[in-house]
Amino acid sequence: MKEVSHGKTTKVLMLEGETLFNQGDKGNKAYMIVQGALDVVVDGKKVGSMRDGEVFGEMALILKQNRSATITSSQSTELISISKENLDELINSGSKAAQRIIRDLCEELAKRTEFQKVLYSHKEIDEIIASENQIIQKITKQILYRLERSTSHVE
Repeated sequence: MKEVSHGKTTKVLMLEGETLFNQGDKGNKAYMIVQGALDVVVDGKKVGSMRDGEVFGEMALILKQNRSATITSSQSTELISISKENLDELINSGSKAAQRIIRDLCEELAKRTEFQKVLYSHKEIDEIIASENQIIQKITKQILYRLERSTSHVE
């Protein structure tokens, strides 16, 4: 794995089979996949995968928790890392209602129970985030997607 900095932006370049972080590690960055594919492993089992454009790792930062999954590259992958400070700045750029939805969805997803609850309807979320910036919209929708599609947490 190689990190390349460009001003405030840091790219992470991974070869196939490399581990970005392990379940239980302290989280200090979120990531966006520029190009490539990553596997999500929880408790030693592959539970999902992620591809271009997805943002992940935000839950550890938002909830101040350790990593809930191990992330490995299934092919050469390029990421952009997002520091906690930059993620906080992005999320704080949203309305209080959008910030609350993001936090509530993260808290529900972090429970890792068999029957997680989606606390808001799609209509409610769409109405609240309609005027938000694209990053707020993307993060909210991705957390909602992970919550809806899994009965066990996928990060």
